[in-house]
Amino acid sequence: MTAVSIRGLARLRRRLGARDLSRETKEALRREAEAIAQEAARGAPGRLGQTVEVRDTSQGSRIAFEVGTSHRAGWFIEHGTVHRAATPWLWPVFRARLPRVKQRLRNTVVATFKRPRSEA
Repeated sequence: MTAVSIRGLARLRRRLGARDLSRETKEALRREAEAIAQEAARGAPGRLGQTVEVRDTSQGSRIAFEVGTSHRAGWFIEHGTVHRAATPWLWPVFRARLPRVKQRLRNTVVATFKRPRSEA
């Protein structure tokens, strides 16, 4: 077994906590999840778009959002069945917006660290 030690990790955690990075990251992810939901709702077949929603599934320090529908037809339309081919309506939107989500997160982190400490 190999042991690895990282110097300065406690200091980095304090610095990240002092900047309230998790709050700003969560807000950026929430906005992106809502944008994905809106675009997916427009492209969803029939009335399925009216059931698209965003859920905050964050737990502790883990930030997470889910975009989807509780309508049971949504999964079958997205993934298909034995009798019906898949007609993806959510995954293509997510995949197309993923680079933008990553860039927004990068921008959020950079902007947070560029602000003077008094504003953070």
